[in-house]
Amino acid sequence: MKATYRKSRDGSRQVLLGKVILKEQPTRKRDPRTQWKFSLEIMRLREIELVIRHRHERGIPDPEGTDDTEMCMAYIHAVASTPRSQSVVDWCNMWAPWISDSEIRGIEWMHRRRKYMLGAESVARMLHVTMKERDTLGLKTIGACDVSEEERKAISKRIKQERDRIRQQQNRQANGKIPRGSYEAASAESLKPWLAAGVSRATWYRQRETGPSRVEVYRNGDTHVSRSESPFSKAEKTSPTEAPSNMHQARAAGLMAGLGDHPPAGFQGAAPHGNGDTENRGRAA
Repeated sequence: MKATYRKSRDGSRQVLLGKVILKEQPTRKRDPRTQWKFSLEIMRLREIELVIRHRHERGIPDPEGTDDTEMCMAYIHAVASTPRSQSVVDWCNMWAPWISDSEIRGIEWMHRRRKYMLGAESVARMLHVTMKERDTLGLKTIGACDVSEEERKAISKRIKQERDRIRQQQNRQANGKIPRGSYEAASAESLKPWLAAGVSRATWYRQRETGPSRVEVYRNGDTHVSRSESPFSKAEKTSPTEAPSNMHQARAAGLMAGLGDHPPAGFQGAAPHGNGDTENRGRAA
């Protein structure tokens, strides 16, 4: 009989032989920190609490007798529209103890069928969160009521590019690289020493024997800054009648070097190859 395994919902496991339990393996105890899962709803709830703490320090104040009733109730509606986060009743007991049970039940009934939380822009308009307050608190799941989403993305992109540029500059300086501004300020193109010497730029470079650039592929453009003689001077010295003769001589020399000591078979007497050639020649004779 083959042993079988049976698992329970709590993670425990039993080894069975027929109906007999041979061994039991209890559920494995794990560290609660490893079982934690990220929740966007919980993050939204913490950010709403951060906004409340930033504005009111200790919680939502009692709006009775003031004009802040709508704003104070907006916090509770924002929490109620964030499902799978926390019970609205338990949350209000800590952050809004002045609200009655009937009002809480009415808010819960209003948002009872919601499956997903409100968008970032909707919550920002509900709580009147500005871009300045958003940047100050470092909010991620709440937008801004005074700046559109496209503008916020463009601003975030520019900030990231500037942050990356500063980090790369710091890395280059840590590696001993000279900043580009200092390098360009001390370069000859910025100082222009040929003006003080009273010569042209090309003459000043030629006096220092500036050579061609060091590149892997050499082209016709990799030459000195300027030449004392015209690039066509050598072509003018060579007559057009000499060029074809030199070309033919070089071609003939190459052919002779390729032939070696043995001339090609075309200049030799054709020798018979095999018996068939001998019989054909005898018959022809």
